[in-house]
Amino acid sequence: MRRFRFATIHLIMIGLILFGILAICVRVFQSQTAILTAIFLTLLFVVALLYYQKETYEISELEQIELLNDQTEVNLKNLLEQMPVGIIQFDLSSNEIVWFNPYAELIFTNENGEFEYRFVKEVIANKRNGSASQSFEKSGNKYSIYLDESTGIFYFFDASMGNRQLGDVSLLRPVIGIISVDNYDDVTDDLSDADVSQINSFIANFISDFTQAKKIFYRRVDMDRFYFFTDYSVLSDLMAVKFSVLDAFRKEAQERKLPLTLSMGISYGDSEHDKIGQVALQNLNIALVRGGDQIVVRENDDQKQPMYFGGGSVSTVKRSRTRTRAMMTAISDRLKTVDSVFVVGHKHLDMDALGSAVGMQFFASNITDNAYTVYNPSDMNPDIARAVARLQTDEQMHLVTVEQALDMLTPRSLLIMVDHSKVSLTLSRELYMQFRDIIVVDHHRRDEDFPDNAVLSFVESGASSASELVTELIQFQNARKRLNKIQASILMAGIMLDTKNFSTRVTSRTFDVASYLRTLGSDSAEIQNIAAIDFDEYRLINELVLKGEKVGEHILLASGSEHAVYTNVIASKAADMLLSMAGIEATFVVTRNSAQVTSISARSRNQINVQRIMESLGGGHFNLAACQLPDLTVSQAREELLGVIESELIEKEAAEE
Repeated sequence: MRRFRFATIHLIMIGLILFGILAICVRVFQSQTAILTAIFLTLLFVVALLYYQKETYEISELEQIELLNDQTEVNLKNLLEQMPVGIIQFDLSSNEIVWFNPYAELIFTNENGEFEYRFVKEVIANKRNGSASQSFEKSGNKYSIYLDESTGIFYFFDASMGNRQLGDVSLLRPVIGIISVDNYDDVTDDLSDADVSQINSFIANFISDFTQAKKIFYRRVDMDRFYFFTDYSVLSDLMAVKFSVLDAFRKEAQERKLPLTLSMGISYGDSEHDKIGQVALQNLNIALVRGGDQIVVRENDDQKQPMYFGGGSVSTVKRSRTRTRAMMTAISDRLKTVDSVFVVGHKHLDMDALGSAVGMQFFASNITDNAYTVYNPSDMNPDIARAVARLQTDEQMHLVTVEQALDMLTPRSLLIMVDHSKVSLTLSRELYMQFRDIIVVDHHRRDEDFPDNAVLSFVESGASSASELVTELIQFQNARKRLNKIQASILMAGIMLDTKNFSTRVTSRTFDVASYLRTLGSDSAEIQNIAAIDFDEYRLINELVLKGEKVGEHILLASGSEHAVYTNVIASKAADMLLSMAGIEATFVVTRNSAQVTSISARSRNQINVQRIMESLGGGHFNLAACQLPDLTVSQAREELLGVIESELIEKEAAEE
């Protein structure tokens, strides 16, 4: 039985009663002895009362523990009812819910106010049956769980709560970016100091307004280059709006009639700011060789893939003759250190790939006698077969098959990839793997499948064709030996193929190169004989053209039947023919090739970037693009392509608004 303990009110009441008794005694008793006796008895009662109170509060150690347990139990019960941790007690034999705390009731009560017993029992049963999952999802939230089978208690809590602090830290990761103004030197070369000053003022004010609006620290390190530093939260906001700053700058520059655009290379990470800066510079170089007017973002991690933004306009970065001359010197110096050179184009050779390969083999032959053009005799279209047959009569040409090249190469051999920069597109993956050093000469925009062991890369997306780039290298080489008639004709045929007979993507440099080849004996009749279309090929091209359908107002899409086989050349020529139609800005042709792989050929003028569409499916160039989809049928590829086209058109319309 518990001991009675006096409260304060009790002591006050006892004191008042004793005071009253003493007052009555003083009033009633006249004798001092009687009054003193009454006072003595009162004091004795008070002492006894205090002694009793003292004994009452001196409880045993066991009683103290029991008291603390009672208090803890009450506090714990209050805590479990208020803290954001779900606790559910269940029957070990049947999994039936016995008890749950208010937080569990909040999470598992549906819109009708009913507790979802069945869902909870399923979660408990799955966990008891050995499920490896340590979480479950409810109403879009993820909860971590713990099951104590010894007591039949099921605990859970919101997993996102534990990560909020970590998420906040990730937003503070440092970001380093480099901004480059495309075409600045070309625009300002012939201007007066006053005009250049106005352009500089426009650029500086725009960058200043942009960085101030985003609270970004920046510094101008050159007239056309800026460095900036911020954190990932700002970068995340910029990526969310797809770097609308590109469109804003281009629009303001056009209002001033300036052909200026911006390119940026951006990187971020958790530490090592020097490496973050290096990756940012690499990303800027990628953006520039892809044509400028775009942004490349990649984390400071070799396993991460780059993200591309922009690139919605035709290549804006103009080529420099100084760079071409420098590349000629660098390639020549590299060729002097090897004992043999093998030049390869891409799979399913077209005339540009063959022409540029022939040109680079001639370039290398001026430095080393062991220079070879590699081809695959089992994979040649009729025009390529005619060209190879014609080249085999030329004593200056060293044509070898892939098998012959594999037997001839040495540890000091060098591979030159022309008209492609993607490893997946190279003529022979087996041959590619044998080389330690590689040189790339290409006019397509660079992407992440670039060779890791490329010692030199001459990638100019502003060039009309790879044949044009190679011919310029030969011009600057200024060797005594000259291209012969058939070599010049095939180089010219490559340029004519990619420019559609000088109707698209031509510049003054294209005509300069064509004029140079013409002085060397390039023969139009020879080109026509080589590039002539067979009747059966022409029939198949028209078959695809007649299957063309409009997608939107300015796009044509044609697709072959599931079982019909078309070569890539036929598909590309069909895409070219469709593009020649009035009012058409882009064309796509979906077919099945001889390897039973679904492929897409795409063409465009200047309003639609088919490269971005093809890159999302697996390939690309701004105007001339293609990709292969081995896992899809023709109809499946067509549907996927339609989805990407629709997304691209929606994004383009939003940007124009």
